[in-house]
Amino acid sequence: MVEVPETESLVETPDGPRLRTRQLRAEIVAGPDAGRMIKRPGPSVRVGTLRDCDLVLHDPAVSGHHLTLHIERTGVRVVDAGSRNGTYVDGLRVRDADARPDSTIALGHTRLRLGLVEDYVSVALSAGERFGGLLGKSPAMRRVFAILEKVAPTEAPVLLEAETGTGKELAAEAIHAASRRAGEPFVVFDCSAVNAQLIESELFGHRRGAFTGAVADRTGAFEDAHGGTLFLDEIGELPLELQPKLLRALESQQVRRLGDNANREVDVRIVAATNRNLAVEVDRGRFREDLYYRLAVVRVALPPLRERSEDIPALVAHFTEQFARRKNCAAPLSDDAIRELATRTWRGNVRELRNAVFRMLALGEAAVLDPRELREPAAPMLDVDLDVPLRESRDALVERFEVAYISAALAASGGHIGDAARRAGVHPKFFQRAMVRYRLRGRDHE
Repeated sequence: MVEVPETESLVETPDGPRLRTRQLRAEIVAGPDAGRMIKRPGPSVRVGTLRDCDLVLHDPAVSGHHLTLHIERTGVRVVDAGSRNGTYVDGLRVRDADARPDSTIALGHTRLRLGLVEDYVSVALSAGERFGGLLGKSPAMRRVFAILEKVAPTEAPVLLEAETGTGKELAAEAIHAASRRAGEPFVVFDCSAVNAQLIESELFGHRRGAFTGAVADRTGAFEDAHGGTLFLDEIGELPLELQPKLLRALESQQVRRLGDNANREVDVRIVAATNRNLAVEVDRGRFREDLYYRLAVVRVALPPLRERSEDIPALVAHFTEQFARRKNCAAPLSDDAIRELATRTWRGNVRELRNAVFRMLALGEAAVLDPRELREPAAPMLDVDLDVPLRESRDALVERFEVAYISAALAASGGHIGDAARRAGVHPKFFQRAMVRYRLRGRDHE
C-alpha cells in the first residue's frame, strides 16, 4: 500500500494566506501524445482536447473535457466529466473514484500514469471571508474569492460553472458591485425561464408589429443593461439556433431588435452561469465552441456545499440573522443541530441549507432535533411521456409551474404586481413579461 503524505496545507505569508498544495505528475504512456510528461498544480486538473483544459490531449477518441483530477488531502480523485466513451482507473470504469498515486488512467486511446511530485506550489487565497453576498472561510471559497477579486475590476467576461443552489447569481452581483460599472444597471436574463420562441425578443428587443402580440416597441436585456452588466443565467439552456446571434452581439457590441433594420450600439459586460459542463455540451454538439471560448475568458467553478462543510456553521449563523430581521426574533439553533446539519450532503447546496434553517427556526428547537426533519427529501415522481422530446416536455413543465407560481404570488399579494414580484424575488419587469406571455392579469394592469 502506497503511503500518501498530506497534499494540502494552509500557510500565512507576508503577502497573505496561501494554500500549499502538491503537484500532480502524469506520464502519457500510450496514445498520440505518448512520451509527454506533465506537471500541474492542484487543486484540480482538467483533461481533454479543448484548448482551455489544463492537460490538452490530441487524441480524437478523448472528449473535449473528458475528466478532472482532483488533488485532495489524502490523494487523487478521478471524476469523469460525462465523456463519450468513459474513464478507466486500473482497468475499472469509473465515474467518481479515488485513485492510487501510481494508478493508470485510460481515456480514449490514451493512457496516463499518475504520480504526485515531492515539491509543492502555493496558491493565493483571499484574506477575506466574504465577497459580496458570498460567504465562506474554507480554502475552496477563499480560492474563489481571490479570483473574483482580481477579475471583477476588469472587463473580462466571466463564466460561472456550478451546481444549482451554490450562489451563481450572488457571485455575478458581487462581480458587478466590485467593477467600474457598479453604478449602472445589473440585468439578469435567465435563459431557462423564457419560452424558446421569445428568447430572441427578450434578449435583443423588438419593434411594434414584428410578430403577433408585439403591440409596442420594446427594449431587450442587452439595451436594458447598457453601461452595466448583463448576467446570462443558465446559458447552457440557450437554443443552438440562437447562439450565433448571441456571439455576434458579443463580438460587435451591437444588437438589432426584431423587425428593425438598424443596429444599436450597446456597452455591456457579460457574466454567464451554468449548472452544466459547457465543455461537454460543446463536445456533444449542443453548444458552439466559439461562443464557449467567448464566454469562458475567465472560468470560475463555485464549489458545492459538500466540498466546504466547514462553512456550514457560519452560513447557519448568517441565515439565522436574516430570519431574525424578517421575524424580529429567532432563537439560534443548538450546537447539536448545527453539527447534524454539517453531516448532510446538501444536494441543493446553500439554497437548500438556507431553506432548512428557515424552516427549523420557524418550527422551533424541538423540531430541529427531530431526525425526521433532517432526512434528505424524497424526489417527487413525475409522469413522463417518452413520445415527447425532452426539451418540449421540460418547457411545458416550466410553463405550468410558472403559471401556478405567478398566479399564487398574485393571489397572495391581492393582485398587486410589484408586491408579487418582490415576493417571488424577481424584477417587476420580468414578472410583467411573464404575465403577458401567459395572459395573466393583476391589479397593475386594470
